[in-house]
Amino acid sequence: MNSSISAENAIQNGEPRNLAAFAQFVQWSGPQTILLVEDEAFVRKATAEALESAGYRLLIAASAVEALEAHRKRPQSIDLLLTDVVMPGMNGCDLAAEFESLCPHTRVLLMTGHQEPLAECERSRHGAKCLAKPFSIHRLLSKVRQVLDGNQFDTEAEAQA
Repeated sequence: MNSSISAENAIQNGEPRNLAAFAQFVQWSGPQTILLVEDEAFVRKATAEALESAGYRLLIAASAVEALEAHRKRPQSIDLLLTDVVMPGMNGCDLAAEFESLCPHTRVLLMTGHQEPLAECERSRHGAKCLAKPFSIHRLLSKVRQVLDGNQFDTEAEAQA
C-alpha cells in the first residue's frame, strides 16, 4: 500500500479495507479515544476509517455542537480532540478553547485545508499542533500519535514530507 495517498484517495481506491494491515505495519495503535469533528462527510468517513483501523476508539461529530453533546454524554475521558478549523457555526479553534476549559487533560489537534486558518492556528497556543489538508494516512496517524504522546512536531521533517 502506498502510504503517501490521501485519505480521500484511499476511499476512492478501496483502500480502507486494507488499512488494518497498514496500521499493523506501521504499528500505530490506540486504545485511546479520539473525538473527530469534521463537517465534510467524505473527509470525516475517510479519517474515521484510518483511525479505527489503527485501533483508536472514536466518537464522531459533524459540528462543534455535536462534539460538545458527545462530550456531555461520554462518561469516560476523551484523549484527543481532532477537529477541522473551518466549520459552520463554532469554528474548530473556538471549539478547542471551549473543550480545553471542560477537559483540560484532553489533547487537541487542529486540521484545515485553508492557508489563512492554518497560519492563524500555527500562531495560536496550539502552535504546531495543526495538520494541513489534504494529508496522507501516514501523516494523519503520525500526527495523532505525536500529539497523544506529547511530542513536539518536527517542522523541518514536516516541510519535507
